[in-house]
Amino acid sequence: MGLTTQSLASFLSATTSACPLGYSTTSKQPKLAAPSSPTSLNLVSTRVRCSLKDEQSRSSFLMDRRDMLVGLGGLYGATEGMLAANAAPLEPPDLDDKSACVRATENNIETKCPGTDLLNCCPDYRGNPVTVKNYDFPKTTLRVRKPAQKVANDPVYMNKYKMAVHKMKGLPDDHPWNYYQQAKVHCAFCNEAYHQENGVPLQVHNSWIFLPWHRYYLHFYERILGKLIDDETFALPYWNFDYGDGMTMPTIFLDTTSPIYNERRDMDHYPPAVVDYKYAYTDGDSGLEGDDLVHENLDYLRRTFKEGLPLPELFMGDRVRAGEEADATKSLGQLEAIHNALHFWVGPKESPHIDMGSFATAARDSIFFCLHSNVDRLWEIYRRRRNYCNEFNDKDWLESTFVFYDENKEVVKVQVKDSLNINNFCYTYEASPTPWLDALPKKKLKTKPKGQLVQVKEFGSGPRALDRVIQVVLTRPKKSRSKEEKKAMSEVLLIDGIEVTDSNEARFDVYVDALVGSDRAGPDKGNFVGSFVRLPEAVKAMKAKGKKGQFKLGLTGVLEENEIEDAEKILLTLVPRVGKVTIGGVSVLLFQNDVNCPYG
Repeated sequence: MGLTTQSLASFLSATTSACPLGYSTTSKQPKLAAPSSPTSLNLVSTRVRCSLKDEQSRSSFLMDRRDMLVGLGGLYGATEGMLAANAAPLEPPDLDDKSACVRATENNIETKCPGTDLLNCCPDYRGNPVTVKNYDFPKTTLRVRKPAQKVANDPVYMNKYKMAVHKMKGLPDDHPWNYYQQAKVHCAFCNEAYHQENGVPLQVHNSWIFLPWHRYYLHFYERILGKLIDDETFALPYWNFDYGDGMTMPTIFLDTTSPIYNERRDMDHYPPAVVDYKYAYTDGDSGLEGDDLVHENLDYLRRTFKEGLPLPELFMGDRVRAGEEADATKSLGQLEAIHNALHFWVGPKESPHIDMGSFATAARDSIFFCLHSNVDRLWEIYRRRRNYCNEFNDKDWLESTFVFYDENKEVVKVQVKDSLNINNFCYTYEASPTPWLDALPKKKLKTKPKGQLVQVKEFGSGPRALDRVIQVVLTRPKKSRSKEEKKAMSEVLLIDGIEVTDSNEARFDVYVDALVGSDRAGPDKGNFVGSFVRLPEAVKAMKAKGKKGQFKLGLTGVLEENEIEDAEKILLTLVPRVGKVTIGGVSVLLFQNDVNCPYG
């Protein structure tokens, strides 16, 4: 099924335009064989009926319960949890008000592919008025999502998957299940097509809404595929990019004759290329390859969990309420930052970054759903590690409401609080190795720094352009904190006043280290702690509205692991990767944890 060098060369020579001229929802699809009997599919527990269980009974999620090295702590603190007087949960748009949905925005597609219809992404909700029902969760056979590299060797499953997508693409253009109508759902909620009553766009990225909304999106998409082939056990595969053997682009999406193939990807990243969590249209600044890059990725994910377990906003993203927009003024969670890098890595390197490179078009590539299945799996692992404590005991999160088309062609509304138990959805994940849960950081050799030492100063009171590597001294709020203090409070780096001065994608990486003496930096950047990552549409919206962003990263674990926690001051290094960025200021703060949530 893999592509040969000759077939790749032939395809590349035939592709002369970056613009997606081939998007036809009625084009003929390759004829596929009829799927075999569902009973021949080698699924786990396919005859177990799914029932709704209490919060502590989720043993159907197949994973290793080994302890993980984590920082002590809990949930968001009371000071951050205070609600504004006019706070309210997000609500879906008025589907009967046609002005509530407009042409979506995405700078590069608009300017470089004029005349395309990719941004006309308001779903065609049927009915006048539109009838919206409360969603009744299905009580069906448990569906098991399997790793993409495993289903690649299962011809029965692959035939079903391709048949389902083939049928979805063959539906009438305006059918709510049509492949491109389904892609419009993501575009509409991600690119300023839908607006709230006050005119502020609805946005499902860059905030605490990101993971719950995408869980629902996958659920309905998956059930529609199953409906099309009359198989309630059908489940999407997941791309386990958190495991060494899964850190290459899944081969199931590389067959040029398959309905799940998409030609608008970076073919330089076809296997055996290893995905880079720090990718930004250039190679990672570490210059690592192979096993070293795998280790670096795993350690990035390990730190994401470690810092995010006691303080969910670091993992999930900032809060957003009715009347607010989840744009770059909010700090996205680091799981979403890793996810953004994979969008960069899969999509075409050249601008416009069509399909996976843009939220407006990402769901037009079937690999999108495979990527997000693993993002959802990682969220479920995170929730399990927290013993299923609510990440935010905040009604404005729990009662945020979305609308979707279900597998019965009905418009249904759902809430975040019902997404927190995957038993509601009747699916689970087949186990895949999770080496990052127990991965230990590399021991840092305590040797005399080699190379020239440079003097570093405080950031200063004014903004600074990130047009080169910036190194500054940061004063910590308290050094040598006790275990109890770390349990109560997380130490957090706040970068604010972030301004992207062009309208393209943006990324910069963040490192911390000990100072040499009182004010000197060595030749190394230090210890990586996370990345600010934005796709083009988020940057454009941020710039057009004259808004400046902020960004938060946990420091408790990295300071402890690298024996810097006794220092009064630390070295901060900001490394520009892509985009023109200005930083307003940097500081280290203590954020209150919720000690009532046991985890581990």
